Amino acid sequence: MTKIAETLLAVAASSTVLLAQGGGWMAAPGKGLSYDGGEAFGFSMDNQLQTRFGYLGGDVARDVTSFDVPRARTLLRGHAFKKSIQYYLQLDAVDDGLGTLTVNGPIKDAHITWNFIDDDSGTIGLRMGQGKTQFGLSGTGEARGLFFLERSAAANGFSRARSTGAWVMGSHMENKLRWSAGLMNGATAAGLGAGYVDVGEEAANSDNEVNAVFTAEFDPMGDTTGGKGREYWYEGDFRTEDRGLQGSVRASLAIENGKDTSAAANDIEGIAFTIGTVWSIEGFQFLGEWFTRTDEAQSTPADEEQPMGWSVQGVWVMPKSADAAIQWGFGARVCMVETDNGLTGSGVNFVTGLSGLGAVNGDSTEVTLAANAFYHEHACKTTFEYTFQQVSPTGGTDLDNHIVGIGFQLLF
Repeated sequence: MTKIAETLLAVAASSTVLLAQGGGWMAAPGKGLSYDGGEAFGFSMDNQLQTRFGYLGGDVARDVTSFDVPRARTLLRGHAFKKSIQYYLQLDAVDDGLGTLTVNGPIKDAHITWNFIDDDSGTIGLRMGQGKTQFGLSGTGEARGLFFLERSAAANGFSRARSTGAWVMGSHMENKLRWSAGLMNGATAAGLGAGYVDVGEEAANSDNEVNAVFTAEFDPMGDTTGGKGREYWYEGDFRTEDRGLQGSVRASLAIENGKDTSAAANDIEGIAFTIGTVWSIEGFQFLGEWFTRTDEAQSTPADEEQPMGWSVQGVWVMPKSADAAIQWGFGARVCMVETDNGLTGSGVNFVTGLSGLGAVNGDSTEVTLAANAFYHEHACKTTFEYTFQQVSPTGGTDLDNHIVGIGFQLLF
């Protein structure tokens, strides 16, 4: 972590000198530092810092009050030699704080994309490296754009994973249609249990069978991502002019192979599916996702698990008056995760908002209310959140928990 900090300080110092010299360099709060070198080179750097206070109480063994820095990230991206060769590097100086069972390093994303087709018919490119698996709607978007403090327990458990691999990605119809097909080391679900070894960042593949994921997304009313992909998308309808109906539908299929160390190193064959949709109009936004997967251990007799989960949320961003310092936003979300514990140790886990309960196998229902004070949209905001959580741990007693969180985010 010290080496990362020293590197970032060196970059910041050199950037100050470059800004003084001008020549294509620009800087702005919320957007970071950028350089426009034309066709040959482009560069941007911005930072994400999140601080948080949280309280977990109820039927847990002990109430927990905690301060945390869940994310401290630096994102470098741009193009080199030609605009068709793009790079994306994101570093995190802290652990993700979400109860992920694998050990994550400082590299969140590190991939290169070569767009070998870029014409009036659309764009098709090859991406290789570590990044989002492209499975899921909210799980593919960056955490900096969340309306709530974290994604739903369903999105956290069934998607949100990063992996190392290669993806072919396309954009057509003025970016209204986007798709990807990838081969990668790890599984798509970040919340797979401790026995499932092929999951998590920087995880190597355990055999000669890789995992595959296929995703398609369509915006029937026009492009909703500003000519980019779902990774760049922020939740909430902040439009100020044309605020008519717009939306997107996204579906992903994953075919996975892995190992279950808790079952005598048996092979596991998994199939995961998700469909999600998001719609915005006049400051209101609705987002819904549904997940299911089947994991089958190739033992004798075969052992199978079929968990599922879903979440729906509605948010409203109030209009901002010209002289107001704060733009308020309010949201509500309902989420359910149902696990099927046929496979001991490899089931999908749901994760609480604090580490006091951590990752648990079992069923859960969560109702979350949130209020955001947006000072500069997502670039500078305070989030106030309350969650009522009802948990039915496998083989345990039902728990009713209350989770309160206050978070601050700054992008610079």
